Amino acid sequence: MDPFEYIENLEDPRTKAFIEEETRNSSFFQERAKLHYQPILERLTEERPITLVGTEKGVAILVRSKSGVHAEVNGNIIRSEREQDIFNSLERVWNSDLVRIGVGIGGSDQGYSILVNEQGKVVRRVEGLVNQFFFLRGKLCYVREYRTESSPDGVPPAVERLFCGEEMLPFYPGRGEWISVKAEGDNLLLVRGIGWSKKVLYRDFEKVDEGDITSYDMKGGRIYYVKGNSLMRDGVELFKISRPTLDMKVMDDGILTLEIRNYKTSLVKYSEEGRETWNYTTDHILTFDTVGDQIYVLETSFDTSYTISRIKDQRVEVLRRGREERLTVKEIYVQGDVLLHGFLLSKGGNRGVVVYGYGGFAIPLLPSYNPLFLELMDSGYSVLVTNLRGGFENGEEWHKAGMLRNKMNVFKDFSEFLQTVKMMGGRTIAMGGSNGGLLVGATLNLYTSLVDCGVIGYPVLDMLKFHKYLAGMYWVPEYGDPEKDSEFLLSYSPYHNLKKGLPPTLVYTGLNDDRVHPMHALKYVAKSREMGNKVYLFVNRRAGHNLSRPEASAEEMSTVVAFVEQCHSL
Repeated sequence: MDPFEYIENLEDPRTKAFIEEETRNSSFFQERAKLHYQPILERLTEERPITLVGTEKGVAILVRSKSGVHAEVNGNIIRSEREQDIFNSLERVWNSDLVRIGVGIGGSDQGYSILVNEQGKVVRRVEGLVNQFFFLRGKLCYVREYRTESSPDGVPPAVERLFCGEEMLPFYPGRGEWISVKAEGDNLLLVRGIGWSKKVLYRDFEKVDEGDITSYDMKGGRIYYVKGNSLMRDGVELFKISRPTLDMKVMDDGILTLEIRNYKTSLVKYSEEGRETWNYTTDHILTFDTVGDQIYVLETSFDTSYTISRIKDQRVEVLRRGREERLTVKEIYVQGDVLLHGFLLSKGGNRGVVVYGYGGFAIPLLPSYNPLFLELMDSGYSVLVTNLRGGFENGEEWHKAGMLRNKMNVFKDFSEFLQTVKMMGGRTIAMGGSNGGLLVGATLNLYTSLVDCGVIGYPVLDMLKFHKYLAGMYWVPEYGDPEKDSEFLLSYSPYHNLKKGLPPTLVYTGLNDDRVHPMHALKYVAKSREMGNKVYLFVNRRAGHNLSRPEASAEEMSTVVAFVEQCHSL
C-alpha cells in the first residue's frame, strides 16, 4: 500500500494542505529569487518567435513577447481573448488559406482552436483538444484527442479520433497512438504514430508502408517519406540519406530535408535521383516551411534568440533577428560505453556546472537560446548540455539504445558527464525536465556521489503508474508497459527507489499540467521528505507543461536559480 496515494487526487484536502506546507518549507530561497526575476523576465518578454508556417501571402508566426504569446499572420497581429488563454501551437489548415492557432488555458494543453484567415481575422472556433485541421469535400475535418474521457467508440484515454463535420471517420488508432494528417485536394496522407519512431502511412485509408519513419510529405498524390536511411516514394526507395533526418518537404524542383550534421542542422535539397544540389547549415533550425519556390526558416542558437530568414534561389535574406549574447561554447567528447558529445556553455564563472540532460523520445538537444541557462551563466555557473542515448542526435539507433529495456544506458551516459565534471574538481548540479526529470531522479538514486544538487522539473517519476494519468498512455512505446514490464520499470523508477542521504533537490511542477500529472512530483517530495532528505517543492499555480505567461515562467526560473545558488549550503 502506497501511503502517499492520496496525493494522486489534487482535490483531496490533504494534497492541498501538503502543497501549502511544502511551499512554506521552500520560502527561504524566495527572497534570493527576487534578484533573478527581472533579468529573466526581460529575456522572456523580448520578442521570440516559437514556430512559423508559410502562407500564400507570406508567413504566419507564433511569437512570445511582453504581452504573452501572440500570432502574426501576414503582418496582422492576433491576440488571445483572455489573459489565461495561451496560444501554444500553429499549423496550416490544408485545402484552405487558413491557419489554425491552438489555445491552452493557464498553460495546459486543453482549450480550443481558432481558425484565422490571411487578413488575421478569426473565422471559426473549435472547442477541445483538437489539431490537424483540413477541409475535405467542403467539410472541416480535424483530429480530436481524448485525454481524460473515452472516445465515442468506447476506447479509454488517451486516444485520438478523426472527424469531418460531426462525423467520426472509420480510422481507429489504439490507445496511446496518435494521428497526423495532410490533405491535398481529395488525397489524404494519414499517419498513425506508435510511440516516437514507428509510424504507419496511409493514402486515403489504404496502408502504404510502416516502420521507423521520421518524416513525410505528399505532393501530386504521391507519398514521400524517410524510412531508416532511405528516402522513399510510395513504398519504393529513391536514394539513401546518411544523416539523421528531422523533417522533409517536397518542392517543385527537389526534395528538401532537415538533417543533423555534427550536432547542428542543415537544410539539404536533393534531386529525386539523390544528388545534393544545395545546403544551408546553421546551429539549429527549429522549423521551416515552403511556399512555392520560397523557404521560410526559423533558427536559434545558444547565443542568439532567433533568426527568421527567407531563402529563394539559394539566397538567404534575414527578415528578423533577436537578442545576441556573449558566451563561450565548447564542444566536448566523453568516452563512456559509447562516445558522447556535449556543449559546455560559460560566461567565465566557476561556481559550479549545471549538467543538463533529456535522453528520450528521439528528441535531440541542439544549440538553443535558453533564458534559464543564461541567467545561471550570469550568476557564475557553467552549463553542460549533454547528448545522451535516447535522443536523436545520431539517428534512430541512438534513440533505440536509450528506450525500453535500454533505458539504463541513458542514466549511465549522464553519469559519465557528471564524473567528468567531478574529475575536474567542479560542483555538479544535475538538471532536467519532463523525461529529463526522470533522468535526474533516477541518477540521484543510482549515482548519488556524483551529484551535489538536483533540479527536477515537471517530471515522470512513478514508472508503475505513469500510463494511468493524462497523456501517459502515449509513453508506453518509449518506456514499456507497466502491466507487462513492471519488474524492469521498478528497477529504476525514481519514486520506488528513493533512499536516504540524497543531495539537496528542488522539484517543481505546475498545477495546470495536463500532460505529466503533478502527482509524480508531489508524491516524490512527500516520500523523500519523510526519509529525511533535503528536498524542496515549488508549485507553479499559473502554469502547466506547455507555454505559460512570461511572469509565471520567470517566477519558476528565478526559483530554480536561487535554489542552485544556495543548495550547496543546505
